[in-house]
Amino acid sequence: MEQYGSAGAEDAVDQIRAHARGVFEATASAYSLMDPDYVILAVNPAFADLVGMSAADLLGRQAFEVFAESPSQSEQEPARVMRDSLERVKRTGQRDSMLLHRFDIPDPARPGAFLERYWSPVNNPVLDDEGRVVALLQEVHDVTEHRDDLVRLLGYLSADPDASDADRDQRFAEYSAATMVTSSLYRSARREVEQLQEAMSSRAGIEQAKGILMGRHHCTSAEAFLRLQKMSNDTNVRLTDVAAAIVYQVTAPPSGG
Repeated sequence: MEQYGSAGAEDAVDQIRAHARGVFEATASAYSLMDPDYVILAVNPAFADLVGMSAADLLGRQAFEVFAESPSQSEQEPARVMRDSLERVKRTGQRDSMLLHRFDIPDPARPGAFLERYWSPVNNPVLDDEGRVVALLQEVHDVTEHRDDLVRLLGYLSADPDASDADRDQRFAEYSAATMVTSSLYRSARREVEQLQEAMSSRAGIEQAKGILMGRHHCTSAEAFLRLQKMSNDTNVRLTDVAAAIVYQVTAPPSGG
């Protein structure tokens, strides 16, 4: 298969950007788009968050220069393994799943240091109208917290002589999805609890502020709430923050003179 042509590559990438930008930007999965020389053309917010780098620091740079190998991984050659997968995609025009791949990334907070990371990358071809590979779309999932489970699963799959490569890939994908969904549900539930706690705290503050206004203006609870709303609208400050300010005025200790 012919890999790519210079004339159609730019047009094809422009079409991808034009028609898929909304999905690309909004999805929770992490994606990066590279040209056949592995120069990063686009990343979505999920990818930038995952690697701890801004899009501005990634775009236009060669992926293997941005994500240089950690010296501690020199014997494992993670960059070569990743490049081999991408080369297979360019050569065959078919997606290539890497299942479990350790590739430590630079620590944004500590120059020269690396963060240990395990990924489940899927490298996809982007084809032009003639079926030539003009770009590479990489989807990555951080599976570091599931690493031990996934290693055990891979050991089980490799010990099954009757399983085809397709069967192993499918079973691994299902297991990976299950573990990631479980983790995602946990994080989602934790966010909901935190939001509920915040809402309860905010409600308590509003009720306390209403009580202060009721005593100060000799008004009903409903009238006090209307006063809070008016102060919020007039100052363009959130209702909870207005309430917190009223409570603070009453409860703050006097300043020393």
